[in-house]
Amino acid sequence: MTSAVMVSWAIAVVGEFDAVGRRIPDNVVQLLPMVEVVLWAKEQPQPLHVETLQAQFGLSRATAYRWLTALQDVHDPAAAREKLPDDRAPFAGRPKEAQLLLGAGDRV
Repeated sequence: MTSAVMVSWAIAVVGEFDAVGRRIPDNVVQLLPMVEVVLWAKEQPQPLHVETLQAQFGLSRATAYRWLTALQDVHDPAAAREKLPDDRAPFAGRPKEAQLLLGAGDRV
């Protein structure tokens, strides 16, 4: 999975939680690829800058540019979701009622 797809996936996951008024538990954030980056980016004044990404995450200039491009949808989870292959969409194949309606520790 490319870093752009991982960022789009993370934006979509964060958007799913935001849509139901839930917060991703801190102990789960570290287990989900790129979610920490997305949550950080949402808190930053816009627009993001390559230098800021480099300083925050210790990235090369090239990687920071890739992340910056991928983070353009940070405030638009629907646009990020459209960039995902169907099988990588968050909660793909699960019934709607099972997606985020249970508690954070509940199994679906």
